[in-house]
Amino acid sequence: MKWLTEIVLSDRPFQGYFQTERYFYEWRGDDQLVKEPLTLQRVRAMIVEPRSGQRLANGDLTIRGVAWSGAAPIARVEVSVAGGPWQECRLVGDRKRYSWQWWELSVRVGQKGTLSLRARATDLAGRTQPESPEWNRLGYGNNGIQEVSVDLD
Repeated sequence: MKWLTEIVLSDRPFQGYFQTERYFYEWRGDDQLVKEPLTLQRVRAMIVEPRSGQRLANGDLTIRGVAWSGAAPIARVEVSVAGGPWQECRLVGDRKRYSWQWWELSVRVGQKGTLSLRARATDLAGRTQPESPEWNRLGYGNNGIQEVSVDLD
């Protein structure tokens, strides 16, 4: 939103199309339909560099990305290289709620072929990005761990 022109106080929820038909999680639970409104961005990290499918040389590799959460600032981001252990990344800039947190990790790689890179984030509220997203009918809140594959020469 760029400009706020008025505020309307209401004694009931707004009944707009997206608020009633779209912006909610919906799943089956205990033989009943469960609906929960979208109110919070789930914690997530994304790799922005290198790009998936990119061809790289062996040696030093810098992995960069962004992370965010609606619950709290980002506490840490970790990257797994080639299925190895999670390595903590360096957070770049100040930690702020509701904003992107840039991060990076430099590693040395000495193999040829396809290399998988995975990133996950944890926020200061203790929420950690899950291995795979929780299913819901409309697909909102997909915050499963991202995997990027690169080719090493």
